[in-house]
Amino acid sequence: MTKPTPEADAAARTGFDPERFFQLASQVGHGRAIGMEYRGHGEDWIELSLPWREQLVGVPESGILASGAIVSLIDTSAGMAVWIARGHFRPMATLDLRIDYLKPAPKGATVYARCQCYKLTRSVAFVRGTAHLGDVNDPIAQAALTFMTTS
Repeated sequence: MTKPTPEADAAARTGFDPERFFQLASQVGHGRAIGMEYRGHGEDWIELSLPWREQLVGVPESGILASGAIVSLIDTSAGMAVWIARGHFRPMATLDLRIDYLKPAPKGATVYARCQCYKLTRSVAFVRGTAHLGDVNDPIAQAALTFMTTS
């Protein structure tokens, strides 16, 4: 008998399978257009990635990714972190999203977003996140988000 991965273990405990959800969400609409990819998750966190593509460049002369693409990556990661922590998918609204950009994502670089839902109340979820180029200790952006959830 094989030992379950930490991701499968977390999905079994929470009842929400972010990898499966992301596979479905990445086939339609915004998820498909932007090209985000699932990387891994735990009990209250998830990491997604956004491979560099010319269509996502904000400044053609430099090849730097547009900030909007990074916002989408972080917002998606943060929302999924809430669903993981809650143990189920429920519609919610972003109340506040703050991103501090520390440096640009250079041409050709894959950007990773790792978000953690660190506090849940009855109706509000609090998330912190980091966008990085492969080293979470060397962020290109830091984020703080709050979501209003439904019961």
